Amino acid sequence: MKKILILHIAAGHGHTKAAEAIAEAFQAKNDSNVQVEIFDALEKTNPLFRRSYSQIYFKMVRWAAWFWGFFYFLTNVRFVYFFLAPLRFFWNRLQAKSLLDYLRKESFDVILFTHFLPAELCASAKGQGLLQSKLITVVTDVIPHAVWINPGTDFYWVMAEESIKTLVDRGVARERIHIGGIPISERFIKTSESQVASFRNQFGLKPDRTTLLFTSGSFGIGPTEAILHSLQEIGDRIQVLVVCGRNKTLYEVLNKKRYTFPITLFGFVDNMHEIMSVTDLMIAKPGGITMCESLAKGIPIIIMSPIPGQETYNAEWLLRRRAAFQIKTFSEIKEIVLKLSQDSSFRETIRNSIAEIAKPYAARDIVDFALKETAKTA
Repeated sequence: MKKILILHIAAGHGHTKAAEAIAEAFQAKNDSNVQVEIFDALEKTNPLFRRSYSQIYFKMVRWAAWFWGFFYFLTNVRFVYFFLAPLRFFWNRLQAKSLLDYLRKESFDVILFTHFLPAELCASAKGQGLLQSKLITVVTDVIPHAVWINPGTDFYWVMAEESIKTLVDRGVARERIHIGGIPISERFIKTSESQVASFRNQFGLKPDRTTLLFTSGSFGIGPTEAILHSLQEIGDRIQVLVVCGRNKTLYEVLNKKRYTFPITLFGFVDNMHEIMSVTDLMIAKPGGITMCESLAKGIPIIIMSPIPGQETYNAEWLLRRRAAFQIKTFSEIKEIVLKLSQDSSFRETIRNSIAEIAKPYAARDIVDFALKETAKTA
């Protein structure tokens, strides 16, 4: 019996979704000789640390994104991180003694990480001879920050060639790096025409209009209203879906508005794959998972409000690969919509650009790779 562990942390939903996608791909193998466990690494840390870790991150990126960006870039400077890393590791290990004790007791053959904190702890423990597991770090953004890089890690699973360059420049051996993509659920991969038609009917959409999707819960009320107002002139051509997430105020405000186009509001959803199946263009933040889900669906993104740091790099990568749009004013969204709907050559170019970089089967490929590594230890 081979034992596999997938560790994530719910600081940013993407890390958790990536871990769940890997677990889903393992389950699809239906291999009775493989035992898979998945949990949030914070579950086995100090209670105060566990409660505060995610809250600090969420509050910082929402209310002080500029400070998060400053901290992100500062700690990625080699000189700064050289002095910071030992202090950071000492503190994290102090809080995570229960996690390390559990891992030593269970003796997993392979541990996969979709967050850097457990990856760091386990790599250090392995370097000290306390763990024998194969360690695979799955980087959930295009450009890895310094915190992802830890001596003792066996393999890094990354999104693109640009990811490799960053790791190699930081001293990681090239043979330890695999380009395979950020894992997403297979629900985003295959959707039949009949299913798409069913989803359109379910959401009250018309097939002859361009469908725009706002994943805008974190944008706030002002920008979302301003964008919707800027689209009034082409109201007869579009229909809009807005996923407000947990932003109840945004939902309530938009629910009272009336526009020249149909608009459907959602709160927090667990059927994003269905919503994306009927989407022609997204207005979204370029988080690693959102980015890869949209690429798998062939949907171009208009980039909005990237979190300084990881999402800034994701945005730059998408723009270089001509798979997204960047705007200076909200009125430019109208121009993009019209060009996509009227210019078939432009539309085809965008689709080809997206297809070149999409890696929809990343989760399946990671599982195959991990199982191959377990076979080597048999």
